[in-house]
Amino acid sequence: MKTTRFLAQRLFNSFLTLFLFASICDAAEISIQELQRVHIPEAHQAVAVDSSSFYAIASRSIAKYDKETSKKIEEWSAPDGSHILHLNSGVVLEGKLHCANSNWPSSPLENTIEVFSTDTLTHVATRKFDVTEGAINWIERYQDAWWVAFAFYGDEVNQTFLARYNNDWKETGRWHFPKSVLQRFRPNSNSGGAFGPNGRLFVTGHDHAELYVMKVPEQSGELKHLSTVSAPIAGQGIAWDRSDIGTLYGIVRKTKEVVKMRLSNSEAYAKLKQPVEWIRDENNPILPPRQGMGVFDSTRCMNPWVLRSGDSYNVYYGGGSDRGKHTIGVATAPVDDLTHWERQGPLFKNGPAGSFDAAWCVLPHVVKMDDSQWHLYYTGNAGRGSGLSAFPGIGLATSQDGLNWTRHGDTPVLAPSGQLGDPDAIGVAGGSVLRVTQSDGTQQWRFYYTGCPTTGERHDLNQQKVICLAVSEDGVTWHKQGAVMLRDPNRSYEDIAVAGPVVHQQEDGTFRMWYSAIGSRWGYYSICYAESTDGIHWRRGRNDGDNLQLTPTGTGWEKQMVEYPTVIREGNHLRLFYCGNSYGRTGIGTAVSK
Repeated sequence: MKTTRFLAQRLFNSFLTLFLFASICDAAEISIQELQRVHIPEAHQAVAVDSSSFYAIASRSIAKYDKETSKKIEEWSAPDGSHILHLNSGVVLEGKLHCANSNWPSSPLENTIEVFSTDTLTHVATRKFDVTEGAINWIERYQDAWWVAFAFYGDEVNQTFLARYNNDWKETGRWHFPKSVLQRFRPNSNSGGAFGPNGRLFVTGHDHAELYVMKVPEQSGELKHLSTVSAPIAGQGIAWDRSDIGTLYGIVRKTKEVVKMRLSNSEAYAKLKQPVEWIRDENNPILPPRQGMGVFDSTRCMNPWVLRSGDSYNVYYGGGSDRGKHTIGVATAPVDDLTHWERQGPLFKNGPAGSFDAAWCVLPHVVKMDDSQWHLYYTGNAGRGSGLSAFPGIGLATSQDGLNWTRHGDTPVLAPSGQLGDPDAIGVAGGSVLRVTQSDGTQQWRFYYTGCPTTGERHDLNQQKVICLAVSEDGVTWHKQGAVMLRDPNRSYEDIAVAGPVVHQQEDGTFRMWYSAIGSRWGYYSICYAESTDGIHWRRGRNDGDNLQLTPTGTGWEKQMVEYPTVIREGNHLRLFYCGNSYGRTGIGTAVSK
């Protein structure tokens, strides 16, 4: 059985990153959407979760349930005379369920962590705490450290604190809760806590149907209360599902229910203001692979990126050769005649053996940084691994004239975090880079890219992808901001993955995004659309299908999938380029907005 590994998100690499995160990710925009609830007799104190199961935790018992069927798999009860008296919460790490336990309300307090095998729920270990000030209420694993909350009740609730421990269980930090949260805890105390997407800490009390979103300062002191979010639970222990970024589990103690929820934002299902309908070109695919040995694009034309130069379109794309190498080329055609293309490539060679881009250079994105500097961002494939795990970084090539390109070293400018539980833990792939004018008039570079958080045998885990954001001052050094768009479990065309974002900022400062989505409806890619006021919180339309733009169709070149769009304005219309079956084995096509 695959289990969740709880390791940290290291999203803040500098003071600049911290500042940007605070300014663009306003927690007040967060909302929680209920997906499912099921009656579970053991749902008394908390719930824990891994990739296949959830664990309902009562004071002296635990039951393991299958996530898909909600059928009980295993159960455990404390034997008579056991010191396990008051289990409060749990976290799953590498096949072990770690639970907080205390003898509260007895005195003196005794606090322990109890460890169980997730396979059989066999009790395998106890760790005692010297700390007897406050009852241990929850435990979490984050940033290569253990985090433990100690609760005080009644008149002493203000003493409730969160402690951080290193791997040797030595305390390395301590934080207290702000008054705004302590007031909501009363008359009880903090009950649950877990680090969610993008490093925010979500905590609960014992009673209210709400979550308190917190920021943990680097130094010991007081936690920062970012917002209070309504949630369809009633306090108690919670758990983020690290195998499914953005999914949260909680309980309703009174009715003995486990509730599955989804992170969203208040504008997610607002009406789209500029939806687009597309007319496919009757000559599609306009840029198919070329026949013949030795050309760089004989087996695949994929991942188009379009720029206009005078009266011509330059379409940069990934080409596959008969030797399995993928490199980047450019095809040029008159704007008014997209049937005749002049092709050039590869624009630069793959990296040396062992490098992140030794096998493939694909997903080009070309940006003119200034009058004498061009950047071409691309996604590398090292030739090992599977799925997006075979793509260990996004590289950069530079040019002074937009024609002659040089790789920017042998290391990527943006790489996976390598920490399971992060939005981009396993792999990364390209999207789009743009210079954004912010509300205060300043500018920053933003990179909207694809992150792969996890893999698994199930199709929905193996193909899971999210859209992430990084920011930069120079277009070379990037600071990750975390995920900005997740799959939508309510829409069958994007309930598995969202990827390949192409973002435009309009004159009024708002944003439009076209992206590739994988859903259970087709099992492969379709092309979707979203809008945003700030480029962070995205709306997808009120109804199912509102944001679905292009789907697989017909019996030919695009019957299996349509994916990796690039969009450019053409007079009063928009023109879209995209690729077809098997990630461009049938070539690249185009469409024009109605």
